[in-house]
Amino acid sequence: MPVSLNYLVKRIFWSLLIIIGVIILSYIIIISAPGDPARIWAGNPRGEKAIYAIQKAREELGLDQPLPIQILKYTLQILSGNMGISIEYRVPVVDIIWRGLTATLELLVVSYIIGVSIGILLGVESALRRGSRFDGLMQSLAIILANAPSFWLGIGVIVLLAETIGFTGYGRIDPYIMYQTGFHPITGFYLLDALIQGNFAVFIDVFLRILPPAIVVATYPLGLGLRVSRALIAENLNEDYVRVAVAWGIKRKIVIWKYAFRGAIPSLTQVMGLAFAYSLIDAMIVEVVFGREGLGSIAFSIIGKSDYTLITGLMVTVTIFYILMNTLADILQAIIDPRVKL
Repeated sequence: MPVSLNYLVKRIFWSLLIIIGVIILSYIIIISAPGDPARIWAGNPRGEKAIYAIQKAREELGLDQPLPIQILKYTLQILSGNMGISIEYRVPVVDIIWRGLTATLELLVVSYIIGVSIGILLGVESALRRGSRFDGLMQSLAIILANAPSFWLGIGVIVLLAETIGFTGYGRIDPYIMYQTGFHPITGFYLLDALIQGNFAVFIDVFLRILPPAIVVATYPLGLGLRVSRALIAENLNEDYVRVAVAWGIKRKIVIWKYAFRGAIPSLTQVMGLAFAYSLIDAMIVEVVFGREGLGSIAFSIIGKSDYTLITGLMVTVTIFYILMNTLADILQAIIDPRVKL
């Protein structure tokens, strides 16, 4: 068995410590920042009874207790699965986070389907032509794409599409088409929900709107996939088992994809799995640029506000996402490559 119980126990233990640390640090920073959550919770009252209303709100939120007690209670509350009620929006934080998370994950998945597939194909072709002008061009392109600032790139794509084809696909879905066709979210992933309901009008609208931001987010995995796959394939082409396969007269495509590429899959899986987690921030930034709902729009909407429940819930969600992706990447590599033991 590639994954041991000892590994899982250690991973869960350290993950819990990281999550607890994020909760405590986030809470202290937000509570210490300017602004009063109790005033927002009380509805920004004015007049003679404003002080009484704010004090009552502080008691309801537990902000009248000593800071260590506040931190302890709030940490236990989060660990029990209850992220509380948003101070700003007066709805459960879990509902807000889930809606934003599904939108962001949908964008990430589409981006990686585009970026990884194109990046690997270009990387393999570059490895087969190593030392040529094409190889040099691809390596330069990989560096540029992997380090391109997503914010400015997103603005550039919007301006380019607006000037060339009159692109107006701002947002995640056209409300008119949504209500006209009776579309309603089921899983929160609009592309999947549209297919489940057989609503092709919504599917096309959502796809056309997600494609430009997905291309922007795809630049990082495309560049990284190109560089990594090129290096791994170029190295595997010099291995003895590949040379023997060539000497036996095996077809070129089989040698490349069944032998050279297959040997690169474990390392490529781990690198791209980790990159998937890192691309979350890119996706959140691009969402703001394209006016899409998601974790990025949630983070942008609460800047400068004292909604500690929503901010902390967002931080915990991002932390858990990073931990899960890192763990899954390690486990998947161990399953694919029998030489790796966890």
